[in-house]
Amino acid sequence: MSSIGQDEHETLETLFQNVDLNLAETQARECSHTTGPGRPPRSPLGLLRAFIVMRMKEIRSLRGLSRILNVDPRLRRLCLIEDGERGYPRSVLSRFTRLVGAERLRRIIDEKVVMLLRRSRVKEVDAVLDASFINAWSIHHPRDSRIGFSDTDARVGRHGRGYDLGYKLHVSVDHRSILPLAIVLASANDNEKRHGTTLVEKTKMVLRRAGARRARAVP
Repeated sequence: MSSIGQDEHETLETLFQNVDLNLAETQARECSHTTGPGRPPRSPLGLLRAFIVMRMKEIRSLRGLSRILNVDPRLRRLCLIEDGERGYPRSVLSRFTRLVGAERLRRIIDEKVVMLLRRSRVKEVDAVLDASFINAWSIHHPRDSRIGFSDTDARVGRHGRGYDLGYKLHVSVDHRSILPLAIVLASANDNEKRHGTTLVEKTKMVLRRAGARRARAVP
């Protein structure tokens, strides 16, 4: 894997210094055990930061993320991994995504979107709806190639001119600021029209909370 340059590290450092992740950390802590038997959980905030690093640096697999967090000292500090401590193993990263779940992720995103809209004092919004494909972190099931093996919710669906295993992320975006307003995550084999109404209603709810007087959805 190629090394990450100085400027890219600085971008992440600036991001983590200026973005309020308090709600995200609270939601993540809710799904981690704090008492009872078993090893103490790894830092929920550190794990959240690791997935932000993964997305921003376009690291393509949990294995690749785990590997780079074992060797890159600046990324280790950003992801709250202490000196002498092992980086987050693939199993810990995978379990964290399952424990956080779609509902906690939705609450985290909604809170950030409402905050940003209020700061910009948006009153009228034209929301554009679209869907994009997300590859699953899983191989095909050996007994049924239409579903995932380690990710049993993943399904085979159309991806560009072909088919692949994963999900469809349905998104509404403010066409002026390109700010994502609402999301619906569905299996890749679901028809996009099936989730359009839900996405529109979620978008309207977020905009009402932010104080927008008028919202128009454009498919």
